[in-house]
Amino acid sequence: MTSHSVTLMAAKSPSSFTLTYTEQQADQKQKRFQNRVVLQPEIDLKSYTCRAVIDWADIRFRTVKYTQWKWIKHHIDKAIGERTWAEKGKLDDDGKYREFVVRIQEPVTRDLLLAEDVVRARWDLQEQAEIAGLEVSVDFKPREFSREALALMFGVLVRSHLPSRNVIDEPADRPRFAWGKGDDDNRHVLGYDQRHPERSDAFLLNPAKDEPAAFDATYYVGAKGSRSAWRTMVKVLDKQNIATGTRKVLLERERRVRLEVTVNESELRDMGIKTIMDLAAYRFQRLQGRYFKFAVPTFPQLATEPAEKRRPLLEFSWKRRLQRFLNAGVVGLEAWDEAWRRKKKQTRKEALGTNLPLGLTSVMTGSSSTLKDYNELTRKVIQALRHIDDRMRLKDAFPNAGTSDT
Repeated sequence: MTSHSVTLMAAKSPSSFTLTYTEQQADQKQKRFQNRVVLQPEIDLKSYTCRAVIDWADIRFRTVKYTQWKWIKHHIDKAIGERTWAEKGKLDDDGKYREFVVRIQEPVTRDLLLAEDVVRARWDLQEQAEIAGLEVSVDFKPREFSREALALMFGVLVRSHLPSRNVIDEPADRPRFAWGKGDDDNRHVLGYDQRHPERSDAFLLNPAKDEPAAFDATYYVGAKGSRSAWRTMVKVLDKQNIATGTRKVLLERERRVRLEVTVNESELRDMGIKTIMDLAAYRFQRLQGRYFKFAVPTFPQLATEPAEKRRPLLEFSWKRRLQRFLNAGVVGLEAWDEAWRRKKKQTRKEALGTNLPLGLTSVMTGSSSTLKDYNELTRKVIQALRHIDDRMRLKDAFPNAGTSDT
């Protein structure tokens, strides 16, 4: 079997590892996969555990009596432990604060209900507390620790994850990575010239301008504060508190690769989540299709193409697409295909009225952008997301109502 490799580089050390993709015959039962090969990553998913958690939930309280955010935080911390961050909301017409947003780390339903009860008891509530933001993570931890295992999983995730919305048209949404705290450290995976945005397609069609994400950096897709945004990283620190400067350095056996999605209030409303009870009743495995989709690319089998004038162009397109995928994954590959389609349309338009054979432009179809579901990874993530349902079940909020989970 033919294989293709990409070198996974580190930004903060000279370390590197090799991730290999093997060509396999695509499923011939579906017409769109006929005469195509699929690139499958050489990684043993069974050698990783997979766990999903709610990283944090933002709750908005609108109180009847006015107070300060620090007292909201103080009394919620007393009830559920010091796992909260709070801020004041907008100022009322009378110059008082009655709106607050509290972020609770790794909450279960009982935590959220206790927080609401505490605030209601002391300051009363104008209405039910609302869920204003949510972050959900899926962690992949090697059963036997090695830096290579972490790097390979990072490499697979950033090349297989398919966001649920367009993250190319807006430059701020595009894939990028960073290993420092400042914006100056951000590096775009896909080439982009801010001075000449009109040349965006020229960069999208040139994989030589790509910069693959370093495996010891944080990989971002989606702009900060947008409806949905994703991060992928090798998790070596935990329980970081920026305000106090505290953090926990994970032991080697605790280190894992994390893919997380942050969704804002408008996304939550689209999901049917507004109140704490809505969140408790939500089936979290539904997040897979919405935010944790994974795909592998398929390519045409060139051996089935007749040896004619367009063959060299087909081979050129094949190699370009392969390089783009290895550099920037399925997100970058789709961006390449869309730009290729636009170029084909423009080329055909310019060819009208000339002696240029239109047949030569037909290779610029982008039709080979067909992606195939990465089923093995998808099943693993769905199972992990189901366990969030178990932890958020209402009976866990009221332990005396039944037997606790094991």
